[in-house]
Amino acid sequence: MSAAAIVNPKLASASFGKAIQPLLTGRERFTLFGVRLVSYSFPFLDVDLDWPAQGRAIRLRVDGTDFPYRPVGGWWIDSSGARLLPGHQAVPVNNGFHANKQDGTTPAPWFCFAGWREYHDHQSHQDLPWPSIRAVPRYAVLQLILQLQRELNKTGVSLA
Repeated sequence: MSAAAIVNPKLASASFGKAIQPLLTGRERFTLFGVRLVSYSFPFLDVDLDWPAQGRAIRLRVDGTDFPYRPVGGWWIDSSGARLLPGHQAVPVNNGFHANKQDGTTPAPWFCFAGWREYHDHQSHQDLPWPSIRAVPRYAVLQLILQLQRELNKTGVSLA
């Protein structure tokens, strides 16, 4: 796991705000792609992702702490902001969606997709360091969110 970055919180807030600005100012466009803005207060961005395969939406919290020096973190939450945990048939699993901590011992869903903090912190993914891809457009925050929405609806994703 990476050591904590020493980051100026004001610079992180400005960088994260700039990265998500198209969603904040053009939310209607993102709705067409199945992403709806719920709330934003740095460091957290909450969005609902359409999940037609399950006939509902699921809420995603994106954590921009230390962005762009570290990748964004993300996890599923309920309408009150509490983290969703497996065991209630509410958390996506398979195809890159994991239901347990990286050590496999406790419930803590995470995303095994490049660009997400948990992916880059995992010992198996040190060959693709965040600094080498953070400027690549497909790893931009909003692209990562759109990718999750698409991945949710692929064959093989189920509930835990």
